[in-house]
Amino acid sequence: MHSCAITAQRTPHHAFLPRRRRTMAFELQAEPRQVFGKHVKALRRAGYVPAEVYGRTIKNQSIQVPAKTLKRVLAEAGNTNLISIKIGKKKPIQTLARNIQYSPVKQELLHVDFYAVVMTEKVTVSVPVHTVGESEAVKRGGALMHGLTELELEALPADIPEAIEVDISSLHDFSDAIHVADLNLPDNVNVLSSPDSLIVSVQPPRTLAAAMGAPAGVEEEAEAEAVAEEPAAE
Repeated sequence: MHSCAITAQRTPHHAFLPRRRRTMAFELQAEPRQVFGKHVKALRRAGYVPAEVYGRTIKNQSIQVPAKTLKRVLAEAGNTNLISIKIGKKKPIQTLARNIQYSPVKQELLHVDFYAVVMTEKVTVSVPVHTVGESEAVKRGGALMHGLTELELEALPADIPEAIEVDISSLHDFSDAIHVADLNLPDNVNVLSSPDSLIVSVQPPRTLAAAMGAPAGVEEEAEAEAVAEEPAAE
């Protein structure tokens, strides 16, 4: 898989230009799993994580993977990089991590679903949005406000970007904002998120906001009312 990040840099025409990064490959060695139900607790104590491999062109396969190796691969691959899983001595299966379950308290890895992809068929995936650069408006006291933290994309498995990097150095004024519609991604990547969705904007400093709109003290009174309306902690 040509995993990459797409760097979005604003031009005078408010377009965004993609930039590819390095290619990475991830591999997992797994074994067929014979333990199910309540007995998987013993499997986890032995240092393995139960998992499932499924897909349109294969039968569901229950597997077990060494926990230490699986945690490392998931931390690096996320849900946007292909993970090649070899079950026993069988031919490797190209997959994407789909459903990762953790325990609610200790956040221990409990179970993972891997979707077996077909390299010639497009898949839908959520890709993280990262901001890079520095905004002049933020330097002047503005607050950077984040909208979407992920974009819903459709692409062939080998074309899925690792991340979308948005350069905020184009945000010079407090009225500037970047929306999904501003992104100019490669032709082989389809954006499914709403074009009107906000990615990032700059909020004016409180003093400037008060001068432009609400009278002095209104904002503070509203905040005090909001605090007063909060229920007491149990």
